[in-house]
Amino acid sequence: MKSKAFHRIAALLACTVLTACAGIPETPPPSLSEQLLKLGFRQGEAIATVPGFSLSGWNYIDEEHIVVDNGPGSDYLLTFSFPCRDLAWMDRIGYTTTAGTFGRMDKIIGRHMGMPVNCLVAEIHKLERVERTKP
Repeated sequence: MKSKAFHRIAALLACTVLTACAGIPETPPPSLSEQLLKLGFRQGEAIATVPGFSLSGWNYIDEEHIVVDNGPGSDYLLTFSFPCRDLAWMDRIGYTTTAGTFGRMDKIIGRHMGMPVNCLVAEIHKLERVERTKP
């Protein structure tokens, strides 16, 4: 009898230890809207092209999105056709353009560890300024 009780207690203890090892579940990453709000933006209308595009700054959001600055009051959200993983590690980027406009199917380009990185743009959204949220 003692042996059965001992095995039950040992099994219960093992389950408790394994449950504790599982740890606390990770919190989900912030949504795209939340990340944009932290930067002081809200996603606006989708547009096909940005005429006279001149990249003057950018912010990495995640593997599928960046915010680009085209001068004062001209900020855009770029959504890529596929995850662009190496963009997070770059300090400089460039872009392809067609006839002075930047649009869907153009690319954000750069280099990571000597290898070229090409991020195909699937969507462009104009960004609207809003009051920044506190971190």
